[in-house]
Amino acid sequence: MYSTPIRKKTTSNSQSPNSGPRSDSASQENLKDRVRGQLGGQTWEFPPKRLSQILSAKTRKLATTTQTANEPPITLENHHLVIDNIENYNCYIDTLVDAVAKAQKIFIEPQPSQFLWTTHDDERSHYSGLVKFLNTGLDSCKAGLENKVHQAIYKELKFYVWDKPTQDGVDGAHTLKPDLVGVLGEEELELLLWSPPLKGRVMEIPGWVKGMWPELVAQAATYARALFSANPLRQFALVIGYNYKEHAMRFLVFHRGGLTISKPLELNSEQGQKDLILLLSSILTWKGLADAGFPSWCNETQVHLPAIYPIPVNIHSELHHSPCVRGRGAHVYYIHIPHTADPTSVAKAVGAPPDEYVARLSHTQRMRRSRRMQEQMERSQGGTPASNAVPQQGGAPSVSGIRQGNETGSVPDSQALISGLAGVSLRRDPSGIKTYDNTPASIMISRDLASTESPLSAIRSPNPTSVNQLKPGDYAVLKLSWIPGRGLDHKPVEPELLEKCGGMFGVPRHYYSFLAHHKDDCPTTNHLFLPSDTDQTARWNLFGASVSSDKIPEARSLLGHVISHAGHSLVSAPDFRSLLLALVHAHLGYYNMCQKGYQHRDISIGNVLMVDKPIESAHFRIDTPGDASDRDVRVNILSLCKDLNISNQCTGFVIDGDMAVNWETYFEESHTGDKSGTYQFMSDALLGAQARQRNYWHSPIDDYYSFYYVAQWACIWNPLNEPKDPDDLDALRTDIAGTSRGNATLKVLGGKRKTLGKYGALLAEAQPFLQYWYRALQSLNDEWEEQCDPNAAVLRSMADHGLQTFLRVAHKYLVEPQP
Repeated sequence: MYSTPIRKKTTSNSQSPNSGPRSDSASQENLKDRVRGQLGGQTWEFPPKRLSQILSAKTRKLATTTQTANEPPITLENHHLVIDNIENYNCYIDTLVDAVAKAQKIFIEPQPSQFLWTTHDDERSHYSGLVKFLNTGLDSCKAGLENKVHQAIYKELKFYVWDKPTQDGVDGAHTLKPDLVGVLGEEELELLLWSPPLKGRVMEIPGWVKGMWPELVAQAATYARALFSANPLRQFALVIGYNYKEHAMRFLVFHRGGLTISKPLELNSEQGQKDLILLLSSILTWKGLADAGFPSWCNETQVHLPAIYPIPVNIHSELHHSPCVRGRGAHVYYIHIPHTADPTSVAKAVGAPPDEYVARLSHTQRMRRSRRMQEQMERSQGGTPASNAVPQQGGAPSVSGIRQGNETGSVPDSQALISGLAGVSLRRDPSGIKTYDNTPASIMISRDLASTESPLSAIRSPNPTSVNQLKPGDYAVLKLSWIPGRGLDHKPVEPELLEKCGGMFGVPRHYYSFLAHHKDDCPTTNHLFLPSDTDQTARWNLFGASVSSDKIPEARSLLGHVISHAGHSLVSAPDFRSLLLALVHAHLGYYNMCQKGYQHRDISIGNVLMVDKPIESAHFRIDTPGDASDRDVRVNILSLCKDLNISNQCTGFVIDGDMAVNWETYFEESHTGDKSGTYQFMSDALLGAQARQRNYWHSPIDDYYSFYYVAQWACIWNPLNEPKDPDDLDALRTDIAGTSRGNATLKVLGGKRKTLGKYGALLAEAQPFLQYWYRALQSLNDEWEEQCDPNAAVLRSMADHGLQTFLRVAHKYLVEPQP
């Protein structure tokens, strides 16, 4: 569906994203390797003064000035021009010079470095003293800042020695064991989870002690990954690292473009201690969630989308979560448009949320509370809770290599790859899912919006033209991801692709796109954590990664899209014929994008979806006649569609456009051939070029190969495969989900039809089709293999011939009589 597919629960030993660890969970070493690969060479270090401004509560200067002709409004086209440096902001910490100096004096006079003295030279001997050192620093900050911190949301921050596993694993990994933790509250710390139940203690700032920076940072990155998983839309995650051999501390700020850290604070020196107080003081300037990097317009229960609806929109469920540190971090929600009501009057009638609900809650806390309330309402009405009725299916994570905004990384182990896709058919009135029009509004009131902060806008794009198609009671899909910038002259392709192609056959209807913003027009980006494009002195290449200068630094912005529906995974197809028909429709959706001049470039099990009940779409048609040869191909395509009984009733869709390109501008941009996609579904040619770091033009032929691998995945993972002895099927699934896809493909393509007892019914039925299709793709590839000078016309011709090839294969198995 999106850059990486969605979590799944297909067997009893699968886990929710924040449940206890499994026996097959990713090991700590594998997890550290994974986050090292994600960070790559995108690591930066700044002086403490600069980092204190980055962390400080701030307001945009441009937001307080009168707009002139020279200061146009922020739009999708120009947002990157005005958010690139700290000079655009007024930082609250800069107004506290005297108060910070007072706090530094209070802290330094008792010689706090005595807490760091130990009689042993091992990590654990430093835990207790380091916690005393940090808490003394926090007390000094509060004393120096005095009444300036009484509204601080972290005024109750306190550090504790932990040194034991947390009670929950996160996203398929073993439980983590931070050495020290910062949490809110003075009560004794007995239970700690990354995403605790409603009354649990929330992990705020984890800490790690080690004698080597590379090892320390890698472990700290696993904590950042857990923090991002607990609150997927947060702008940054802060971890504290202490090198006990150097007596040096760093503040590590992880963001979707990498890692930004402070230069080492030498805690035995007076200057190092002053710098620590400065950075701790910047944390105490946070008065609202936006200051701490949390979204103020979405809290996993509701989202404020004023262009869609005047009151907050209910989040029905989470469809997709892409666990990572650096990368797009795609997150997808299934949203429900409520009936219009006056939130103020409703809140008064039912009672405003208690104070305990105004505080920030973790991602899982909010989802669990929302789901519990929904389930209670359904049970009171005699129904089955939708969360229990929704099947969940399989998927795999992404590995991509975009030239600007590179997201390469090591391939995770096979079990960690098996995340899932919520298998609900998302329609305006989805079957099996109740609407909650009679639910008291206070049940779903956003804690953020119910707080003292003003409701904030999540749109900075032109008013959409088709929003009025959404009405109370409707369901839709909201996707958010951190898109990489490609230079100051580049604008995102996905919004225009969705706008121009939405509603065509095989493509969901698109409502609107927006750039997420905090208060005072502060855009949700990682720009402030990065040096300027020309300043390489701030780079701290900790892992020795080889990254060319044109790929760093990596600026990202949080972009959102609202579409009409998403569907469910092909893995959940009720039979092979339904699966094949959905693939036909999705191919036509892909081709429609090509007709408009866009190439998707990330066909994956998560981006090709199906619905059980056909959805009315525009009729499939071919816009241009083309030259003589292509005209014959297109006439044949239309003839095949007629034989296949293609109407305006669609069951298969291609969605997403994170990695799409526009052929009209793509060949004019300054870059070489680049590679993108989801690892398990990329063509062999793409994978080979990526492994050898060679330039390669990603063509429609590669996307058609990706369709094959999507179908192969869906057939292998379909639950209708229930062999008596599952060992062979389990081994096949392990191969295809890991780095041995070639072995799995050979098993599928080789030999006679697999027996029902060895692999299962659906795969046995699909094997002849897959064999015939793969041979047809090989012949197609041979025809185009010598094409080394692509352009828009050549790629469009490839799209024509590729679609014709697939429709001929589908025609053989859907229309022609079978022996």
